[in-house]
Amino acid sequence: NYPQVDDETHFDLQLGDLKAFHRLRSHKRVALFLHGWRDEGSKQWVQEMLITWTHFQPSYDVCIVDWGHLSQDDYKAASGSIFQVGLTVAAIVESLEAINPRFSRKNVTIAGFSLGAHAAGFAGSLLKGELEQIIALDPAAPMFTMPTIVAPKYRLDENDAQFVQVLHTSSGTLGTSLKCGHADFYPNGGTVPQPNCQQSDQIPETRNRNPISCSHSTAAVFFKQSMDPTYPFLGTHCDSYTDFVNGHCVHSHLGRFGVHSKQLNHGNFYFITEPEEPYVKPVSTARR
Repeated sequence: NYPQVDDETHFDLQLGDLKAFHRLRSHKRVALFLHGWRDEGSKQWVQEMLITWTHFQPSYDVCIVDWGHLSQDDYKAASGSIFQVGLTVAAIVESLEAINPRFSRKNVTIAGFSLGAHAAGFAGSLLKGELEQIIALDPAAPMFTMPTIVAPKYRLDENDAQFVQVLHTSSGTLGTSLKCGHADFYPNGGTVPQPNCQQSDQIPETRNRNPISCSHSTAAVFFKQSMDPTYPFLGTHCDSYTDFVNGHCVHSHLGRFGVHSKQLNHGNFYFITEPEEPYVKPVSTARR
């Protein structure tokens, strides 16, 4: 239960509305969140993401990019719209730079879920890869890496920001298995079903849930949980999930996923989660 965002910190930004842009505090960094297909900024889970992020990182102005008027289209049309969304996001960042000499795109984080991850990547490429970071939550696979892998300029890749971290939770189905960041995290191997999505009479939330869509959405669930610094999502650097579970990487370095990452570690990282929240054990002293 986190505090609500009051009207002083929760307001709409529209391109051309300079008064609203001036309400962003010049001393703060900016974070933008892009939802996925058939979602919209008013959805409860998106609003909870906003509130949680603002609560745990008060040094950021956190904004939701609501592209619901485009995301409601059929998947093919919505996937094509991510370029318009990315163009708009890049324009927002450029507008902030134009009205505030102290503002820099190098202090901007963009997080995106599914199609939103590719929109974030396109925005980053338009901004010459100079964003501080992109946090990609199970980037969509269909039409981007399935049935074929499209060119990097049409999808998320590691050149889209100074640091790109990717969380894979439904690899090879709705989400891509392709490494497309500096640090790619594969909880439970990154595949379906994630433990919190396995059908169980003991866990009411899993009843009647599609394990593929549930696992895809788990990327956003884990991202929100990872904002609480008490529960670090720490992955072990390893060549493969098989090597990880067989104990071949016990002496490898760790990488931390999420907004508290130190953005230092590159490669593929693997970890195991529990079927119920908070999904990982509390380690308040972990720093990566």
